[in-house]
Amino acid sequence: MPAKGKLTLVRESEASGRTSQVFAEVKAALGMPYVSLLYKAYAAYPKFLDLHWQAFKPVVETQEFFDLAGRLRAEAYTRMHNYFRLPDLCAQLTEESFSPGAQHELTRLIETLHASNAPLLLLAAAALQAFDKPIGRERKTHPAQAPSMFAMPIAAEEERAPASTRKIYEEMKRGMELPVLNLDYRAMGRWPDFLRDYWQVLRPISESPVYRESCQGLRESGAALAEEIPVQVSLTVAQLQDAGMKDEDVAAVVRITEMFTKSLARLVMNIALAKIGLEGGSSADSVRTPQTLAPPMRVA
Repeated sequence: MPAKGKLTLVRESEASGRTSQVFAEVKAALGMPYVSLLYKAYAAYPKFLDLHWQAFKPVVETQEFFDLAGRLRAEAYTRMHNYFRLPDLCAQLTEESFSPGAQHELTRLIETLHASNAPLLLLAAAALQAFDKPIGRERKTHPAQAPSMFAMPIAAEEERAPASTRKIYEEMKRGMELPVLNLDYRAMGRWPDFLRDYWQVLRPISESPVYRESCQGLRESGAALAEEIPVQVSLTVAQLQDAGMKDEDVAAVVRITEMFTKSLARLVMNIALAKIGLEGGSSADSVRTPQTLAPPMRVA
């Protein structure tokens, strides 16, 4: 991995051979029209990308994997709804004269992002656990209900966005320690007023102890759920070295996975905030403090 703050990504247009094949299979398995940053970063280490996908493809082909990801998604929603006072972002859109069509399109985008990020978080959490020891347990599985491929989100790219939007992008990258801004936020940038309102809510929340504890709790839940995946995955550091990967490359993919486990936990929480805001927000009565914070009850 390059110097701190730098992240090498392989674009889909640059991929060839086995990397291009893995990209296509990842998109099909997750129902995503684009390759996530996680896999673009993994592709900088083609040997690892191949070994990782050989190990995890059987996992994402099961419905049980997506059910576990759904539990992570629900936990993030519960934490964000119960622990923070969130305004009615939909009402603000109406006040700002958003057309019903624009509101509908924005809501569909947020619903799509809310559904698509939790499986990536679970994959990253499972990969991180697997570096230390085999994870998962063999049990009866059911074929995954193929996720419907959603339309490619239209993004307001940094180089073409208005100055006010670019300023928010930079604040987001600094505040959330992101070397690259996720497509999720750039897609929100199509609606500069919404992005501004959203960031005004998210920024102070993201600086709070409750938020940090919630993200940590979500990562811990991801690690726990990784143990429940219905296929045993064995992809330890020692196995990567035995497969011919250089020590520095193994160390790099471990760091990348750690980074994405953190950033994806934040992303799942942050998109839950947008979803709740567009649903009318959360009432003051539901707000918790760090002293009363407790993990949401998990269904056995």
